Amino acid sequence: MREPDGARRGIRAQLNRIVLIPGATFLALFAMLAAVTLTQAASRYLDYRGGREGVYLVQALTELQTERRLAAEQIADPSDGALSGLRTQAERTDAAVASLEEAGGRLRTSGPAASAFRTELGRLDGLRARIAAGDTDLGAVFDGYGAVVRQGIGAYDALTRTLHHGPAAAAGSDAVALMRAQELFAEADARLSADPGARTRPAALIAAARLRLDEAAQVLTGRAARTHAELTGSAAWNRSENPSVEDWRDSADRVGADLAELSTIRADEAASLARTAAVRMAWLAVGGAALSLFAGALAYGAASRSAGRLTARLARLRAETLELARTGLPRVVERLERGEQVDPDTAVRPLDHGGDEVGQVADAFNTAQRTAVRAAVRQADMRAGVNRVFLGIAHRNQSLVQRQLRLLDRLEREEEDPDLLDGLFKLDHLATRGRRNAENLVILAGGQPGRRWHDPIPLVDVVRGAISETEEYARIEVCAVPDLALSGAVVADVIHLLAELVENATAFSPPHTAVQVRSEAVPKGVAVEVEDRGLGMSAGALDRANATLREAPEFDVMAFDQDLRLGLFVVARLAARHGVRVQLRPSPYGGTRAVVLLPAALIARNEPAPPAPERPREEPPAAPAPRARARAGEPPRPQRAAEEGGAGRPALPKRRRQAGLDPRLRTEPAAGEGGGAEPPTPEQSRQVMSAFQSGTRRGRRAGGGPPEGEPVPVGEHTGEGSE
Repeated sequence: MREPDGARRGIRAQLNRIVLIPGATFLALFAMLAAVTLTQAASRYLDYRGGREGVYLVQALTELQTERRLAAEQIADPSDGALSGLRTQAERTDAAVASLEEAGGRLRTSGPAASAFRTELGRLDGLRARIAAGDTDLGAVFDGYGAVVRQGIGAYDALTRTLHHGPAAAAGSDAVALMRAQELFAEADARLSADPGARTRPAALIAAARLRLDEAAQVLTGRAARTHAELTGSAAWNRSENPSVEDWRDSADRVGADLAELSTIRADEAASLARTAAVRMAWLAVGGAALSLFAGALAYGAASRSAGRLTARLARLRAETLELARTGLPRVVERLERGEQVDPDTAVRPLDHGGDEVGQVADAFNTAQRTAVRAAVRQADMRAGVNRVFLGIAHRNQSLVQRQLRLLDRLEREEEDPDLLDGLFKLDHLATRGRRNAENLVILAGGQPGRRWHDPIPLVDVVRGAISETEEYARIEVCAVPDLALSGAVVADVIHLLAELVENATAFSPPHTAVQVRSEAVPKGVAVEVEDRGLGMSAGALDRANATLREAPEFDVMAFDQDLRLGLFVVARLAARHGVRVQLRPSPYGGTRAVVLLPAALIARNEPAPPAPERPREEPPAAPAPRARARAGEPPRPQRAAEEGGAGRPALPKRRRQAGLDPRLRTEPAAGEGGGAEPPTPEQSRQVMSAFQSGTRRGRRAGGGPPEGEPVPVGEHTGEGSE
């Protein structure tokens, strides 16, 4: 299953993306606007370059106009001095044209007018040669130079029409008008200089120049307006209205220079306006870009800071949530397991993260954890109720079994018939095993079995007691038991633990094989081994069983165990209660070996028993009277034997083994009739039982009765069985 995108990316990255997407879009749009602005700035800069070319053009046209006047004078009155002055002026004209060429190529590429201007400039050298040779006339001079000047003005006019900046284009148009006024006055000056008597044409040209100048005055501003006012208010301008031979030259030079200056100023203003526009747009683009970058960086920084605060709050919420999940809630569960009362509303510390969305998430988790605690409290209450039910059932079973055992004790004491005694002893044995099963319920419910001893009990009696609580006790061999005693407080649990292991060994091994029980003292206490020769267990089953023995699971875990082994569960509970270590190992004979390590803290010195042994305290109370079981072949039961003899009570009469049998059926003399014999060993008990059963069968066969069937042991892993 794929995780959502939000699960793979952090909230900080997502918030940054939320800010970056519109920010990047805004920056892209502004970059486009800045690019357009920069393009316009570049265009204005080109306009500025074109305006500067106009200034150089005015200078070149002014030099051409001066050269035209000198050429007309040379044609009208040829002389070496005039020719020398013409050639000098031609050099100045060429220098001005060269400056114009170096200023830029936009004027040369501004359209057909620029091409015509270059064409006319190319014809100027031929005209100069003819003038120097005297092979031309005034008409050709005026036409040739006039064509160059007009094409130059036309080229500048075409240039100004391509300017993108309106004020610069308007200033360029004004410069064109001033340049044409200057050309009219310069042509009139050239004609008067060549033929002072021909005043009609020059007068018309001067009048036209004055008209154009007056028209241009309406739009001139700044320096150009001041220069225009100075020009039109000067004496030379006034004298030029009625030219005379005496003062024309001086007035014409002054007016021509002022007109050239006025045209140059206006052309320079056009260039300056374009340059100012270009710089302003460039600064607008650069400043806007810088401002946008700064604003974007500021917005991103603010967003990152906000994202950092948010992620820090979320990280704190996560840490507190994990702390509650890993520490707080397990602590509540531990308290519930110990049986303490827990208030779901105050058991764990609530999370407080404000009232915004993060706080709402914290409140939701508070609700979830309160629900979890309530569920845990309810489960604990249910478990406690189940335990109480188990304990109640177990105590009732114990009470019934104890009543049954007391009844069997009375019947055994009063019965003399061997056959009936044999059946009674078997019933007694089954009742004893039933008591162990009832104690299983008590252990599963977490309670303590009812049997208690205060004085130490020898380990051999503990082992015998465990054997006597199993069904197939006749198959069990006790190899060696050290002379040690266990503390009375743990005797009942150790007997129960060993009985479960011995029961397992007999239940999971062939009926013809023996189960060996051996014990020896070790540095850390005493080890008891129970070894069978059955089919054994697989490695996986051993691992699972040892895991259960190492750490006793809760009772509810057993519901999920498909391979239910209740005996091991009971053993694990008992072992955990007293620090006993139990481990299952493969046996070299093919079966399973259970090793029980009783810690040194459970071992007491084996002192001689007092004359009147203290009677164990049982819940419900144990049978008060002793029973002579060996006569009927029942295995010795040390824990029941330890119960025999109440303090301050007179000794009851003892039955004699095989006293009621025919002498021919007796397998051994009825020894110990005086009642002072020592308790029989397990081996002696088995021998007596075997002899008794053999004699009983022979007697029955002699009397014609059917042979008694052999008991067929049937046992489960938990120790339960029936005959």
